[in-house]
Amino acid sequence: MILIEYISYAMVPTLILLIVVSATKKKISTYDSFIEGTQESFGAISRIFPSMLAVVLAINLFKISGCMDLFIKILSPFFSLINVPGELVPIGVMRSVSGGGALAVLTNILQTNGPDSTIGLIASTIMGSSDTTLYVLAIYTASIGITNTKFALYVGLICDLIAFIVATMLFA
Repeated sequence: MILIEYISYAMVPTLILLIVVSATKKKISTYDSFIEGTQESFGAISRIFPSMLAVVLAINLFKISGCMDLFIKILSPFFSLINVPGELVPIGVMRSVSGGGALAVLTNILQTNGPDSTIGLIASTIMGSSDTTLYVLAIYTASIGITNTKFALYVGLICDLIAFIVATMLFA
C-alpha cells in the first residue's frame, strides 16, 4: 500500500518531466507552447461561461423555488407503484440536474440509512451509473457551438431513468 502511495506522488512530477524532455527532444519551446495554450483557453472559457452560468442559475432557481420538491412529490406515487423506496426519488431527480445536489442527497441517504443498507447501495449505484445530463449537455454543446440539443437531452434523460430503474432492480 505504501508503494502505491509513493507511485501516486511521483506520477504528476514524472509526467511533467516526460513532457518537458519530449518537447526539448523535438526542439519545441515548452514555455511558448504553454503560453499559447493558455491564450487559446480564454476563447473556450468565453464560449462556455454563459451556458455554465445559465445552468447554475436555473438549477438554483429550480431548487430554491420549491419546484424540485413539487416535482419529487409528483413522481413519488409513480415510483411507489413500482416498489422504488421514496428516499431514492430525490437522488433520481437531482442526479440529472446537479452533481453537487445529488452528492448532498447521497450523503444524507448514507448518513440516515448506512452505506451498506439496500437504499445506500442503490443510491451509490445511481450516482455511479448516471450523469449530470443537463450540465454536461450545456457545457459540451456550448463549447463547440451546437444549438439544437433536443434529441441529446431526451436520450440523456432516458439513460438516467434507465440507470435509476436498473439500480433499483439490482438490489430489489
